[in-house]
Amino acid sequence: GDCIGKGAFGSVYRALNLENGEVVAIKQLKLNKISKSELDVIMTEIDLLKKLKHPNIVKYYGFIKTKDFLNIILEYCENGSLQTIYKRFGQFPENLVAVYISQVLDGLLYLHEQGVIHRDIKGPNILTTKDGSAKLADFGVATCMGENADKSVVGSPYWMAPEVIELNGATTASDIWYIYNINDNYIFNLNN
Repeated sequence: GDCIGKGAFGSVYRALNLENGEVVAIKQLKLNKISKSELDVIMTEIDLLKKLKHPNIVKYYGFIKTKDFLNIILEYCENGSLQTIYKRFGQFPENLVAVYISQVLDGLLYLHEQGVIHRDIKGPNILTTKDGSAKLADFGVATCMGENADKSVVGSPYWMAPEVIELNGATTASDIWYIYNINDNYIFNLNN
């Protein structure tokens, strides 16, 4: 299929499911560029994605591991990320930001009900479909809530919540902080 994005460990392709004709996204990771510990993190992300079923969270369809690649099959979101749309069309009107944020909050509420903190909500990690639905993506640094919750500092520095920067660990409130930053950046055109 067509390459629609590149990252440190591989690329994302638009592909056709030959069994049902559905267009999907395949995140293809080069195994020779991934350490054992990084692969463990990716497999943890896959285990999490398997359990999540919500209209505002990117659907996970499966994975295929070959000698050279790990291919993660996901829902294809035709419009790309909020960041991509912003770069293409400019500042969003308040009503559109309200639509996107409402949908992201619906997905976030579901995540929190499942005991999951995303920890990296930002424009590039919110994908949109051709009908304008917003979907949370990229659960690579997500963690579970609870006493043994991961307190490591992860995510994107500009977007980080104060409690994460202060090494107190992420909470559900941290995810809300990220939403606030999205609001600032896409309505008021800050730091873009």
